[in-house]
Amino acid sequence: MRPDTFRYFSIAALLVHMLLLATPAVAGIRLAAGTAYYSGPISAELNQQLLATVKGKAVKRLVITSSGGEVEAGIALGLWVFDHRLNVEVTDYCLSSCANYVFPAGHRKSIAPGAIVAWHGNYHHLQQTGLWRDDIAVRMERHGEDAATAEMQARELVDRLASLEQDFFAHIGVNEFICWIGKLPPYSAPNYYFLSRKDMARFGVSNVQTPPDYENTDVSGFSHPIRYITLSPSKPPRAELFDIP
Repeated sequence: MRPDTFRYFSIAALLVHMLLLATPAVAGIRLAAGTAYYSGPISAELNQQLLATVKGKAVKRLVITSSGGEVEAGIALGLWVFDHRLNVEVTDYCLSSCANYVFPAGHRKSIAPGAIVAWHGNYHHLQQTGLWRDDIAVRMERHGEDAATAEMQARELVDRLASLEQDFFAHIGVNEFICWIGKLPPYSAPNYYFLSRKDMARFGVSNVQTPPDYENTDVSGFSHPIRYITLSPSKPPRAELFDIP
């Protein structure tokens, strides 16, 4: 089952919004033979259900299918995965907050044939590019805020979440630029992008198992393009070396 994607309707909601599903997956948690299964948008509520389900049980692996979800809940789930040294397996799709925070936190990671892990930005990306300002008009319309209040609230949100991201990625030892490198020239992915195992490793996302033909994964079920990108072997993946609009 593949999700329909849509473009940003609110920059501050970049990682909060979910991909619209043609046939939405049923959100839920289950545990079987030491494997926890997490299905649906990442949320604080689903995280609590997960913790209650696994309490007192031996868990070695997390199998996750998620189109994304709440940033703070995604970071909390990623920290739990990392601190418990869980292996992470993706059997269908892991996008947005799932790709940003859960997949790279796994001790060992595996992507099944036909499955996809794809990124489309994070809050540090919004902070560095100034795209967070696009949310000012949204806040004015949605919350009835004046321009000054909307700008202050949007700025506080992006700064707080970018700081949480910075602490998280430092904790797990991953370069967060993996979340948004594909949005910049020369790659300029219009929506989502995915990377080879070799390119993931350049950001510290190691111990990844992918199918031998992962770059040819069928993404035609998504309503907007998901682009496979190959990073330049001669250019280190560091944000300061790229032209940021």
